[in-house]
Amino acid sequence: GDAAEEVLAVAVYCALVSEDVRHGLRLAVNHSGPSRATGSVCGALLGALHGETALPPAWLAELEGRATLLELADDFAMEMTQGPALHSPAAVAPGWLARYPRG
Repeated sequence: GDAAEEVLAVAVYCALVSEDVRHGLRLAVNHSGPSRATGSVCGALLGALHGETALPPAWLAELEGRATLLELADDFAMEMTQGPALHSPAAVAPGWLARYPRG
């Protein structure tokens, strides 16, 4: 189906029944519905469930902007776990301010 709830339902199903990341993504994109959306949501679910180590090394080697994505993911994790402590004047690293300037 084309509705968001159908995309989510198919993506969750594919993530739950898959043998591994490749299998789950193949299931998610090989159907008659909006396979790009389903594949994207399923990929996000599988990534959250299994982490980077579950991805085939060849896929990681081909990932454009990988270093930037990893830095952004690490920064997001820090923001979610350390929150306000990151924003005190003593704690703010110069690199952080360069990436995320204060408004």
